[in-house]
Amino acid sequence: MRGLTLLLITAIAMILSPVAANLFLNAAQEMSCCSQAAGSCRNECSKTSLVVLGADTEARENATQRLLEFCPTRLVDFWSCVNSTLNDLKRNENWLGRGCCHLAQNPTCRMTCAVSGSRNDLAEYCRPSDEPEFFSCLEKREEGERCCSNVSNDTCRSICKDLFYKTGKQSSLKLYNSMGCFHQVPKCLKSLAEVKHAEDPKQHLHCCEEAKSPACLETCRKILHTATTDHEIMDALTESCSPVFPQLPIWSCLLKSDSSKPTRLPLDAGKLACCAKATSSNCQNLCWRTFQADWETAWPQLDATCLSSSMEGELRRCLEDADDPCEMGCSGLSYCAQFNDRPTTLFRTCTAAADEAAKWEVDHWSRGEAIRGFSVPVHAAASCPTETLRAAACFLQLRPCENRLHETRLCREDCLELMASCVDWSLIDGSHNAATLCGKLSPGRPDAPCVSLGPFLKSSQEFDDDEAVILPEEDIATPCKPNPCPQGQLCVLQPNGDEVHRCLPACSLGEMSKQLVPVGSWIQIPRFDQHGCLNICQCTTRGLEKCRVLNCLNFKSCWVHDRFIAHKANFYLECNPCQCYEGEFTCSKRSCGEPRAPSLPCDCSAHYVPVCSRLGWTFASACLAKCVELSATELEFGSCSSRDPCASNPCGSAEQCVRRPRVCLSRLHKPCRQYECVPIDCNPRDESSGPVCDRLSRQHVSVCAMIRAGASLSYRGPCLKDCSLRGPVCGVNGEVYANECAAWAEKTVVDYQGPCVAVGLIGDSVEPRCGEAVQCPPLAEPYCIGVTPPGACCPVCGGAARLVYSKKQLDRIYYTMGEEVDKDFVTLEVLLAALSRRVHVAQCAVRGMLTPDLDVFIIVQPITKKPSALQLRACVTEAEKLVTRISERSSTIAAEVPLGSLTRAEVAHSYVSSAMTIQAWLATITSAIVVLNVLS
Repeated sequence: MRGLTLLLITAIAMILSPVAANLFLNAAQEMSCCSQAAGSCRNECSKTSLVVLGADTEARENATQRLLEFCPTRLVDFWSCVNSTLNDLKRNENWLGRGCCHLAQNPTCRMTCAVSGSRNDLAEYCRPSDEPEFFSCLEKREEGERCCSNVSNDTCRSICKDLFYKTGKQSSLKLYNSMGCFHQVPKCLKSLAEVKHAEDPKQHLHCCEEAKSPACLETCRKILHTATTDHEIMDALTESCSPVFPQLPIWSCLLKSDSSKPTRLPLDAGKLACCAKATSSNCQNLCWRTFQADWETAWPQLDATCLSSSMEGELRRCLEDADDPCEMGCSGLSYCAQFNDRPTTLFRTCTAAADEAAKWEVDHWSRGEAIRGFSVPVHAAASCPTETLRAAACFLQLRPCENRLHETRLCREDCLELMASCVDWSLIDGSHNAATLCGKLSPGRPDAPCVSLGPFLKSSQEFDDDEAVILPEEDIATPCKPNPCPQGQLCVLQPNGDEVHRCLPACSLGEMSKQLVPVGSWIQIPRFDQHGCLNICQCTTRGLEKCRVLNCLNFKSCWVHDRFIAHKANFYLECNPCQCYEGEFTCSKRSCGEPRAPSLPCDCSAHYVPVCSRLGWTFASACLAKCVELSATELEFGSCSSRDPCASNPCGSAEQCVRRPRVCLSRLHKPCRQYECVPIDCNPRDESSGPVCDRLSRQHVSVCAMIRAGASLSYRGPCLKDCSLRGPVCGVNGEVYANECAAWAEKTVVDYQGPCVAVGLIGDSVEPRCGEAVQCPPLAEPYCIGVTPPGACCPVCGGAARLVYSKKQLDRIYYTMGEEVDKDFVTLEVLLAALSRRVHVAQCAVRGMLTPDLDVFIIVQPITKKPSALQLRACVTEAEKLVTRISERSSTIAAEVPLGSLTRAEVAHSYVSSAMTIQAWLATITSAIVVLNVLS
């Protein structure tokens, strides 16, 4: 019945059009003439939407009358501007595109559309890749104009166009025929006459009891029992239950009962997102059928036809990742013991059940039974070594992953050797050989990513003798693998917290889906009615709600320097590697030509004179802010952390202002609020805001509880351990934090002790960047794997990656979000929290920042000050795992907002520069000790 609600809203808007217009005028784009007025004239003018005036002749006449009441004629310049504007609007009033102007997101595009007379007038200010809904509206109207232009009767032509503008309106089709137009139905119109069926109308029969007349009651009951379309219901109720006002009980009931109903999910929304990866249209359609609603009949065809094909590797990996993503570690196995104790090797299904299945397989093969998974009977040869047979069975059940693409197929050479030594060829007909059988188990090309069986033919001790004995404090743990939480709850790590993990209520992405998202988060679901289009919904305790159409991504190429680049294609601009993704291209920022010394974007000097942008980003200088096209009006001098957002008393008298830093990722988000207003009479037992830690390191269940206790906020989240309370400290993002714990709580890496005083040049080598201006802390190991973050001064140990996100996509998501609280999901804070949920090693924490180029930079960092080599390597592997999932557009990444906006990822870590000698290392340590002694 979602369609019925949309029809109700449309009908109400039409009936209340004068009222509705006034409701929305304040949010509309005013005429530029208003700046030439003041007082009540200025106020009335600001309520006059240029877009409404452009689309409605009557609105233009009414606007003139309203302005005459408040604006005296002596305002010559003002009235000259108004009259000129109205003449411009009237000149092209018949252009069909005027009715679409309100869909444009960019204010300049919207204003241009309001005075335009053709699509050509929009070229300079409106881009199809930025305005998909607007241009979709234009195309529908242009198609309607072409289709209906040959209908001679004016009334029939008008109804014909209305069918295009409001597709599926069956009542209009009936009206078309009833007006004598049945003999003038153009062929191009017939495709729009398809009936959209209503979804179980009887569930709303209780609303009929709210009817105020017997005729309305009878019609309501009858139509909800017999109607097959939403439009039939709407037509009948509008006629018998008028007036249509949202406050009347029957209409209020219909609206509320529909809006509160959780969205019906496909069988597996996560896997549905994989279908676009299919190379062939047949496989794409089979995939859609399988995971939308037709599993029983479509899955066998998809499995047999597509998933064994070497052409559908991306589709297969995506589907595998949705069910069993590659995760680190394998232990506790009894039969497949040679796979144990490989803590940083990735596996899809290293479980006790898989161990048992491997043992059963080998017993099954040893009794002469056929090996499953081939199209012909294949039997094990009696001469096959027992250990080889065991390793093969364990490999197939535990499914180790290749690191770069998370491929789970056996390497070609290993497969051919296995077939030669372990298959009884006397029982196979001559049409099959080792190569044809290996087509089922291994990639088609010898150089394709794969996993070798060789390392698993020997024990883990032989494989890595130096880790035969690991002390408990040097080991790693994966407490969320397998999920220890009750069914329907998601396990999330809490680095440096008193509890290693916590269980969060969550939503499943379908009846067959293993993927969970926490309550409160937003997800993207492919629309079944139109491929390439998305809905976004919020996970609540009732299921998925607040769903709305996001956009349609039908842009299959990018226009770059006078040439088209195909979607997902990689290319170069000068020496910079770039990628086209859905009409938007992004490039790495590297120095071209000969190796150059480290530098900053736009060749800005390394002077630290910080400015705070209105979006919560701190730049080391106005030059760097200008480099990313921020204007002077969007900046304020000083870092964002140095400003008190509550100083201006932005909250009401019955509220308390509490600082809440945010980094907003959409440039439409202005201003990006850095505070929240908490009601003084709030419920201290309401834990929905999560725990907080006060300045005395006491933990409270919520912000409200902290306020009631008379305490002051130190940071959000549980009180952390194993971090220093000495401060202040400078974060790698150029913000100052009270102490290390506060920086970690905001998922920020500490750069050095003390306030921020310098900006680091950006280069490839891992070394200190700020010279004598900053004393860098010693690293845990002289030659650790690590990185010097862009713009930071000091190197840190850990796995690092640069992530590129679609700024256009985040703008679309932000624009679609209806409530202000929902817009806070388009922030760096939410993105880092979502990435953190993908890390399963308890000894690693995801921390991040925006780079001076406005990419996202993450570091998966050991949580202890002196990590073991194993712990450090595990964090590096976790970072590389995230890079692969983002690069592969895994469904575990693509389904969640804002992770779905990530289009590319690059590994950024390397070994610490060998130029940093032991002597330099010791000198650094000595200097640090001297500084600490002085400070203490």
